[in-house]
This record gives sequence, structure tokens and C-alpha cells, in this order.
Amino acid sequence: MQDNTVIASMSAPRQKNCSSCVRAKRRCDRRTPVCSRCVEKKLPCNYAKGKTVLRYGQRQNLDLSNRASMLPFRGLIAPGLTDVDYFGIGPMEVQSRNDELTETRQGSLVLEDGVDSDIPIDPLLDIMDNAEIANLQQWLVPVESGPLTQTSDSSVEEELMSAYQKMSGICHHVEPWDLYDTKSPLYYVINRVKGFTADIATRSAAPFLHRRLYRGHTPQCIFSCFTTASLYANQTTETKPMVMRALQQAVQELLDAETGRAAAKLVEKLARAQALFLYQVIRLFDGDILLRSQAENDLPLLQAWLEDLLKIRENIGSLAELENEGAQIQVPVEWEHWIFAESLRRTIVMAYAVVKVYELMKHSDDAKDPGIWGRAQCWTLSRHLWEADSTYEFQRMWREKPPFIINNFSFDEFLKHGRGEDVDEFAEILLSVYLGVDETKEFISAR
Repeated sequence: MQDNTVIASMSAPRQKNCSSCVRAKRRCDRRTPVCSRCVEKKLPCNYAKGKTVLRYGQRQNLDLSNRASMLPFRGLIAPGLTDVDYFGIGPMEVQSRNDELTETRQGSLVLEDGVDSDIPIDPLLDIMDNAEIANLQQWLVPVESGPLTQTSDSSVEEELMSAYQKMSGICHHVEPWDLYDTKSPLYYVINRVKGFTADIATRSAAPFLHRRLYRGHTPQCIFSCFTTASLYANQTTETKPMVMRALQQAVQELLDAETGRAAAKLVEKLARAQALFLYQVIRLFDGDILLRSQAENDLPLLQAWLEDLLKIRENIGSLAELENEGAQIQVPVEWEHWIFAESLRRTIVMAYAVVKVYELMKHSDDAKDPGIWGRAQCWTLSRHLWEADSTYEFQRMWREKPPFIINNFSFDEFLKHGRGEDVDEFAEILLSVYLGVDETKEFISAR
């Protein structure tokens, strides 16, 4: 990658097609900071004379360490992500940033002259106002936003393809004995996934479900799910029949209450997907053929609910306009909002990954469609942020130990610049698939 200076301010009275699309006589979707075509072709994206936007793959020349300098460009600029200027947010501070940010007519965020951009902040932090996480009614609404858009099923990027090739041992062919080889990634992954119920029972959290996610408001389906997980994790031979009845009833209540309910609040959409995913984990991997059959029947519903989460993540501005017309444009930075956004991202990645692994276990030769893995699915790698105990600690860790943004399983840049102390439980699971079980343990313990 080349190190070029990024000109942070990009506001203009009226946005036109970028220069690269004009020269090629191709349609420009006018995304900011970089249009989708320039992302795909890795071209410089220029919208106005003298206003140069970063070429996809280049790094910003920051005064921080290599970790911070790589942050905005290892996955944040990807087709289908929300139209937010990732370079337009400075260090996280308690005071209002209204004096630091302006908004273009398209609703993108840009920096005023002189604003420090050393610490890029997660763009999904800016989707909600200062309301409690329990009342997710106010969302960032662009001044001009089009209809809901879906990420195109473009070919897998070179970076993603390279990552998948390194995972060929689990991605291409699965043998029955892999489930019993304690050194195989499949053995580790399945046993770690089966442990999600124990995580819920002991810590009321999981690698994809933050312990504070439902602190202010707990949907009924989460209450039922946590109760069922606790019963399942602590079952005995004598209690197992009753535990199975409780599991069956909890699943049926979830399906009766949520199936076809399009008016669910955003937090409820996340809650129902997480609850069903945990039930699927129990039923698919318990070893009971009847439970497995029921779970397979519910896989299409889980995928439908995960698609709802994809729409929330990728079209948050337009969705906000539909749900809350007339909302004020606000750009707060709240710890609770990051918890919601990151839990949503991790739920998408983990649930789709488990479903794909199950498909490979059933018929490895037929599970060739990459599905969502054919495009970037970003998440945040930072044990320090995920395990922060307060807003103050979260803000301090963001400044002192900037996170890594990971595309799917693309860990190359992290392995170059990251440390073992950065790896949380979620990252350890995915890294074990990418790198190997023993190699991951060595990396975590050595750095």
C-alpha cells in the first residue's frame, strides 16, 4: 500500500460523478468517500477539483502506530456499507461534536478544517441519538437518502479469496473423523459453538452477545432464551426430559410471537435472531435426531431474520427514515450504541458461519455457494473495547489501543500489526479457523 495524505474535507454544494467514472463512461453511484466502482476497481475517486479522496487500499498518514494507520482501510470502505464518511470523525470526546462536523446534502459526514482525525470512530456509532438503548427510536437520517439498497453479489475480493484458500481444510471438504480430532479446526469450532449455552448460563453473554446489550431493556424472547440455556447447561439425566420440554416450548413461543411480525423494533429484531440462533445451536449439535430435524426446518427462518439484520446494518439511514420520519440528524458517540452495533455485526458473522459449517458437515460437496461470504462482512477486533467496563474505559481504550476492522476472515494485516492481547473470544474462534488451533494459541500467548 502507498501512504498518501487524505484531504478530509469533501463537502460541495452539489455532488457530481467522480472523475474515474466519467473518464471510463461508467455509471457512478456517488457514494462517499469512495464510490462502489472505485472500490471494486481500486481506482482513485475524485469528486471535485482539488478534493482528492483515498484510493481503495491506501492508508492515511497518521501519527499513530501502524495499527491506527491501517484502520479505516482494512474493510471499512467496502461495497454496501452505510454511506458515512469514515474519515470524518475525530477522537472520541465527551463534549458535543457539533462544532467539529458538518453534513453534505447527501447526508455524509465530513470534517471541518483543522479537526484531528487520528482516531477513526466506528461509523455505526452514529446511527442513534442519546436515548437509552431500550428505546431505539432516533436514528441518523441522511438529508437525502434513496430506497433501500442491497449489497451486490460481486465476485469475492482478492483479499477474501486469499483468506478462504488458507481455510481450505475446513471450507472445502469435511471428513467424519475431523469432529474427533482434537487438533482439527472443526473439532475446536463445534465444541466452542456448543459452549455458547454455557456462556449464557454463567455470564449472560456470548462472543457475539455483549453482556450489557440488554441491560436497560430485555425482550421477552431473551429472558426465555437465557432461562432455557441455563437449564440446558445444567441438565442431569433426571432433569433432561423436562429440559427438552422447556426447550421445545421456548422455541414454539418464539416462533408464534415473532414469525411474520414485520413491525418489530430494531433491538427486538436483533434479540429474536440471537435467541433463535442459540436454540439452533442446541438443537443442531445436541446429537438428538428429532431436535436436529426441527432445527433444520427452522433454518430458513433464521436466515430470513439474519437478512433483516443485514438490512439494518447496510441501510441504516434509509431504514431510519422509514421508521421515524422527521427525526433530527444527530451524531452522538455513545458506548451503548457501539455495543448494539458490534453485537449486531458479530451475530451476523457468527450465525452465518455456523450455518455454513453445518452445511459443510452435511454435504460438503454441495455447499459451494459462498452466499454472504462473497462480499465483505466487517466486524471489530478488540478485546479491550469488547471487555470495557465503563464509558470512560471504552473511550480510553479506543484512544490508546485502536481496534482492527476485519473483513470476514481476513486476518493478514492483524497478524502483522496485532498482538495476542487484542484477541477476544469471538476473534479467537475465527482466527483458529483461519490460522489453526495451535497456531492461534501460540500467537495469543507470544504477543
